[in-house]
Amino acid sequence: MSFNISDSIPILPPSVAVYLLLISLPVLVISETTSSLAGHAVFKIICSTAFASGPLLLKEWSPYDTLIIYGLVLSFIGDICLIPSGSEYYDSSSKSVESSKAARKGATSSEASKEVEISTSFKLGILAFAGAHIAYILAFLRNSDEVSQATLIITFVASMAAGKWLGAIYPGPTSTKWSNVLNLSIAGEMRPLVSVYATIISSMLAVAAATAAPISSSWPRQRLLGAIMFVLSDLFVAADAFGDSDTTRGVKKATIRRNSVIKISVGWGLYFWAQMILAGTLYV
Repeated sequence: MSFNISDSIPILPPSVAVYLLLISLPVLVISETTSSLAGHAVFKIICSTAFASGPLLLKEWSPYDTLIIYGLVLSFIGDICLIPSGSEYYDSSSKSVESSKAARKGATSSEASKEVEISTSFKLGILAFAGAHIAYILAFLRNSDEVSQATLIITFVASMAAGKWLGAIYPGPTSTKWSNVLNLSIAGEMRPLVSVYATIISSMLAVAAATAAPISSSWPRQRLLGAIMFVLSDLFVAADAFGDSDTTRGVKKATIRRNSVIKISVGWGLYFWAQMILAGTLYV
C-alpha cells in the first residue's frame, strides 16, 4: 500500500496563499519582537489576506462556502480592529499600573475599570471575531452528516469550565491553581463581553467536535483541528490583552516583546494557520 503525504495533512488554500503566509508570518513575528508598529500592522494585514483572499476568488459558493467566507472576512476585519494605536502599542500605561494595584488591594471591578480605557476598536474586534465564530458554527452544522449531542454537550461544558478555570470568564481578583490560572484582570465593562465571546468560541469548538464533514471528504475532522488551534491562539490573545504582565510593574512593552519570541511565534502561528486550515475546507 503506497503512502501519499497529501492524505496525511489538511487541505490548504492555493499555494500562492500558503507561500504568502509562510513569508509574511515570520516577518510579522520579527516586527512584533522588535516593536515595529508599522511592521505589525502591515504584515498582520498581509497574513490575514493570505487566508481570506483565496476563498473570495472562488467562482461558485455553496451555502457552506458562503458561511465560512463570512467567518474569514469577519476575522480579517477583526484583525484590523485589533491593530493598536501608537500609545497602546508602545506605552506601559500608568492606568494599567494603577488598575493592577487596585486589584491587588481588593478594589471592586467597577473601581478598577475606571482606571482602564478599552478602545472602541478593540471592542469592535471582539465583536467581529464573535461573528466569525457564529458563522463557523452555522457552517459546520450546515455541512455535516450527523451531530453527536453527547459530544456537543461534553465539549461545551468542558470548554466553559476551562475558560472559567483559566480566568476568561469573570475572573477572580487573584490567581490560584483552581481559578484564574492565567491571572487575567478584565475591566468591568469588558467582563460580560469577554464572557459572551468565550461562550461563543466554546460553542464553535463543541460543534466542530460534534460534527464531521461528509464521508466523501478526505479530512472530515479538518475543521476540528482548525477550531482547536483557534481556541488555543485565543489564550495567547487573552494573556496579552488582560494578563497581569510585567507592564503592570512598569516594564516597557518593547522589552517584554523582545523576550517573548517563542510565545509570539506560537500564538500568531496557531491563529493564522487555524484560519488557513478552516479556509482549506472549501477546497476539500
